[in-house]
Amino acid sequence: MEFNFLFFSVKIARANEKQRNVEYACEKYLQERAEAQALQAAQYAEFAFRG
Repeated sequence: MEFNFLFFSVKIARANEKQRNVEYACEKYLQERAEAQALQAAQYAEFAFRG
């Protein structure tokens, strides 16, 4: 069940501990990957824009 509000949303879900650990690991990996991609893009900023 998900409640959407103006500035945030609340998600109520039942999951066992194993499922929560898997979801946490997936989120952590995605955040690390996005961070690495942002750092790489910052190193080569002149190639990222076609102005």
